[in-house]
Amino acid sequence: MGKTVSLNKITVLAIVSFVSITLITFFKSALELEDAEQAYYSQWLRWGYDDQPPLYTWLQYILNIIFGTAKQSFSLLRGVLFASTLLLLYRFSKERIKDIDKANLSVLILVLVPVYIDFTFRRLSHTSLLCLCIVASYYCIQLLLQRKSICNYLLFGVVVSIGIMSKYNYAFFLVTFALVSLWDKELRNVVLNMKMLISFLPTIVIVSPHLYWLLGPDGFQSFLESSIQEKIGAETESKEFSLLPIAIYLKGIFALSFPIVALLILGVLLKKITFNKNKLHWFSKMFFMQLLVLGIFFLVFQSQKVETRWLLPLFIPFVVLLFETVSFKSNRKMVNVGYIVFLAVILLQTLRTPAEKLLNIQSSVHFGFEPIANKLVRDYEEYQWVLPNVTYAGNVRLLHPDRTIFSADDYSLKDSESISKKRIEVTIHPSEENNRTPVDSLVNFGKHMENLYFYTD
Repeated sequence: MGKTVSLNKITVLAIVSFVSITLITFFKSALELEDAEQAYYSQWLRWGYDDQPPLYTWLQYILNIIFGTAKQSFSLLRGVLFASTLLLLYRFSKERIKDIDKANLSVLILVLVPVYIDFTFRRLSHTSLLCLCIVASYYCIQLLLQRKSICNYLLFGVVVSIGIMSKYNYAFFLVTFALVSLWDKELRNVVLNMKMLISFLPTIVIVSPHLYWLLGPDGFQSFLESSIQEKIGAETESKEFSLLPIAIYLKGIFALSFPIVALLILGVLLKKITFNKNKLHWFSKMFFMQLLVLGIFFLVFQSQKVETRWLLPLFIPFVVLLFETVSFKSNRKMVNVGYIVFLAVILLQTLRTPAEKLLNIQSSVHFGFEPIANKLVRDYEEYQWVLPNVTYAGNVRLLHPDRTIFSADDYSLKDSESISKKRIEVTIHPSEENNRTPVDSLVNFGKHMENLYFYTD
């Protein structure tokens, strides 16, 4: 008789999550912002896309070639990244803790992180890739501490290169790693090893062209700086220094970790959880330094906004540190309960979109872009289409993948990809069109009842 192969709980969760993420797409009439961005930007292979590195869009470009420009192509990539993060976090947990139940719990506890189980599960793109890259980075460090081989150093270099090319927030991990290397003897021995030079080779090869694109003569760096200031709400004109950004930052940390902290407090009160006595090692130092590095960044730039999804990738590996620090009275029982809860949440996430549609709950994904696309095809087939933003452009491209669609807010568009003079421009703000007379309009469109105006040259 053949040997029976049984899947562990985390592998099953990864498979179920992947299938669920793909299924959700069938209930959507339109793409959400991140998927619409990818539908638009994946028309081209560039060294960068506005304020994001290119790797995620390159991966999407490949999937579109294989499976076509369809809603399922965009959910497929997100599903692979979500499932891979669960599996790699589980493997990292086993390397650190050496306890299968605790390794399972390190993954299952993510169900209590709303931004992960909702945003990353349903809509995020670059952040999903960054989650995987950060977990992979910590896993590589653990491997290097165990064995300083050429292969492990090369793997670390590849992972760092992928991280840089996935999202610029990866720089916060690199800064933290460098600072802790000065503090911790174990990491210092890893960094000062001559084999560390091998890690720089893939970084130079993979990242250099993108850095030239970003810092070169086209001036994309200035657009990136403007985008960062806008996202964090930095007040560049104000000269008054304030400690308010620290309060905003701590609020973001609280929002990210509150359900887990509440569970810990409840467990301690019920005497179900005890804390272990652990020495201060490299991993715990990384946690404290990461907190400090982010706090200094938001304070220096006087950030007025901190989103939990920005913090998520940088702190997701530290759920492993949590389970190194605490012990449950009944690990196996907690695993069984956590597994059932995780599956239930995934089921709810899968049913949420069709339920919203059935109950007539307003959601942007239930408002299709067929009215715009049909009007453009019917009346402006021979024109080049320019949509007001990537959400519109990506959704229209989904309906007409054979056409090249342009977006008015795409500042990374090169001269070689310049828009034809014979174009039809769709705008939401006619007052900004220098008193030109629209040739057509579409009123009360979508969830936000926007009025669209069409202009020709």
